[in-house]
Amino acid sequence: MSGDLDVSGVPEFRACLRQTLGTYRPGPVEVDLAGVGFLDCAGARSLLWADACVREWGGGVTFVRPTRLVLRLLRLLGFDAMLSIRTASHRPLPQPTAEARPRPN
Repeated sequence: MSGDLDVSGVPEFRACLRQTLGTYRPGPVEVDLAGVGFLDCAGARSLLWADACVREWGGGVTFVRPTRLVLRLLRLLGFDAMLSIRTASHRPLPQPTAEARPRPN
């Protein structure tokens, strides 16, 4: 993916995923987020939708190489605990714990 994944980009993302799932056998799906410069709440929710959609087809989805800003928003929303995310190091993110998150002052 590239560009902004916001309210205007979500329909294209969903159409692309539906086409991919309709063309290929269900299995592991990777969505490369390295080219996504901006992600709003609609875009973040579309990642949850994609995860649920791929699971319904019998596969699994991993979101790979999110930019720092995209990863920050996913963490702020708590979506990093619900989605499989792999950083550029190709290692899955550790599951967050209450102690691992900074506490507000």
